[in-house]
Amino acid sequence: MLAEAEHLPTTAKNIGKLGDKYSPEYSRWAFGQWELRRKSVEKFPRGMSMQFTRAGLEMATHSRIAAYHASLFPVGAEVLDATCGIGSDLVALAARGPVIGVDLEREHLDCARFNLTVFGFAGKVARGDALEVLAKGWDYVYCDPGRRDDSQRVINPEDYLPPVWDVVDSIRGCKKAVIKLSPMLRDEFLQSLGGDIEFVSYGRECREALMIFPGGGQVAAVHIESGERALATPLPRNDEEPSGYLFEADPALIRAHALGIFGMAGVGDSNGYLTGDKWVESPWLRGYEVLWCGPWRIRMVKEALLEGNWRVDAVKKRGVQIEPTTVIRQVELGGGRPVQLVLYPVGQKVCAALVRRID
Repeated sequence: MLAEAEHLPTTAKNIGKLGDKYSPEYSRWAFGQWELRRKSVEKFPRGMSMQFTRAGLEMATHSRIAAYHASLFPVGAEVLDATCGIGSDLVALAARGPVIGVDLEREHLDCARFNLTVFGFAGKVARGDALEVLAKGWDYVYCDPGRRDDSQRVINPEDYLPPVWDVVDSIRGCKKAVIKLSPMLRDEFLQSLGGDIEFVSYGRECREALMIFPGGGQVAAVHIESGERALATPLPRNDEEPSGYLFEADPALIRAHALGIFGMAGVGDSNGYLTGDKWVESPWLRGYEVLWCGPWRIRMVKEALLEGNWRVDAVKKRGVQIEPTTVIRQVELGGGRPVQLVLYPVGQKVCAALVRRID
């Protein structure tokens, strides 16, 4: 049925045709699988051969990030994936050693079993409650508590499934345990859990917060593409205006409070822009040459644009409540070389800079 549905448009007629031949339920499943498979290739290079549920794909870890999770455990050691879902992390863990996957959803378990075989791996997969299984005691544990309820994102960590504190209490005797959480959780809550904290960057997004046990509370950012790791480091100072170059920091670097690793100053109260007189090459940074800076006054910005024969093709902002599309209309002049307008706060003031991206 999957083979027959692969190249057919998802229409009521085609679904009904296969439904008459097999069954309506299976026909809807087959067309749904191809829809999910096409979406999955953003996360999984072999997604067109895997099986998914809609909720499972939404929660699934990107394959590159899952490989990093797996690297945190010893090669050859058995790891329990206490909330395996459709098996994204389970597959990565199985690439380095024996795995046991547990989940409450039978359909997720069916997908996890199937997806292990797609990659040529074996593993034990069983239905069970994560907390009950964790209570049996394990040396190595990975857990990704559910953060969605009826397609709505759950904000309160005590509403996670299973609740975060219950998981932490269950893994205290482990040799190594990793819990994947939302990076939006407050610092105070993450620190209260007692492990090391890693904020994970992929595709210039802060994708997750990893709690690693046992740990002493170290905070770091991890850049998946480059493998670089940055420890939390305070900024040496904040300058009101940028100097020769302005740098836009990776969101995970910001979230880990690691902006001070370069020794550069912050820009105003932006919490994310750095500045220096020397060019810095780093996967953590996106750099710009500073062409002009001053207070955010439409007249002054337009005068600078006219003098430099520039036009604003993008507006970047941090910490200011200004609509970029409105700003572009306000400073629109017509022709000229494209530049970017950067807006950031300094106390109660809003300051501006015209910059040129350096690739």
